[in-house]
Amino acid sequence: MKEKLLDLFRQRSPREKVMLAAAGLILSFMVVYPVVVEPIQEAFARQSEQLRTLSNAYNNTPKVLERYATLQLRRNELEKFYSEINVSEDPLAYLENLLRDVAKARPGEYTANARQGSSRGDKYITKSFNASFQASSMDNVAAFLKALTTGSQPMLLSSISLERRGGGEMLYVQFEVSGFEAINK
Repeated sequence: MKEKLLDLFRQRSPREKVMLAAAGLILSFMVVYPVVVEPIQEAFARQSEQLRTLSNAYNNTPKVLERYATLQLRRNELEKFYSEINVSEDPLAYLENLLRDVAKARPGEYTANARQGSSRGDKYITKSFNASFQASSMDNVAAFLKALTTGSQPMLLSSISLERRGGGEMLYVQFEVSGFEAINK
């Protein structure tokens, strides 16, 4: 069989031989390229993408670690702060006591409505309140706000609105506040 093929090739003219050789090269290129070259190119492309991803991770890791350390430190500070204060009392009762005793609001002149609360980790529950009261003295309002945010059971003040009523003699105060309560009292 080999002999017959060589005889057939020898009988061809030089032009036909060149065309057969070119066709053989093109055919072999069409077979070799997808089998050998494309997998190598894909491997280089994958490695380039992995290198780019690792490089980005390498560049961002110090920032992420720094941010993590900062957040961890802040969390530890908050845990220490709230472990030193009394969060076993019901925040609503504490808020109502402050309204009566510090803001000097009389019964019927204040309201405190609880809103949906949420869990903060496994130690605390956040309870939110919409509240309002009337006061005749700005000093009482200032003392109330100071006791509310820095007292024995500090609360987080999210918003406040002050409005003068009754010819400027009465102050109407509306605010939104959140308090913490320990899960294990």
